[in-house]
Amino acid sequence: MARRSKSKTANKNNVAVYAMIALAVIAALVIGKMALDKRAQHFANTSELSIEEFRENANSMSGNEYQVTGKISEKLKWTSDRGQLISLSTEQAEGQQGNIGIMVPADINQVNLEKGHSYTFKVTINREGLPVALDVKAY
Repeated sequence: MARRSKSKTANKNNVAVYAMIALAVIAALVIGKMALDKRAQHFANTSELSIEEFRENANSMSGNEYQVTGKISEKLKWTSDRGQLISLSTEQAEGQQGNIGIMVPADINQVNLEKGHSYTFKVTINREGLPVALDVKAY
């Protein structure tokens, strides 16, 4: 009695398994890229706060909304009813860098702000020229 070779069926099964693994890897990469793109778009509809312009005349920026990204270098003051004042160390594309103070109201408590961690803040400049956080996202 003649025996049939099973190698053709085994090869077909191996190709199917490799194809499924390749599709799973591609799907994971696409989902990961979408997640990273979404993370990079925090407050995409607001312009970046220029440190140079802010230092020159913050009062002229009063009432406008900006985004600013940086690392918390110090937590300067905290009160339970007013919130906290932080020092944010920023570095921007134009080579501008420095620290700016941001007032984070008590009602913004969805993120635990920690010294040394990076965050993106959506801020408005108040009448006194101080950035006040409207929202915050961990970076």
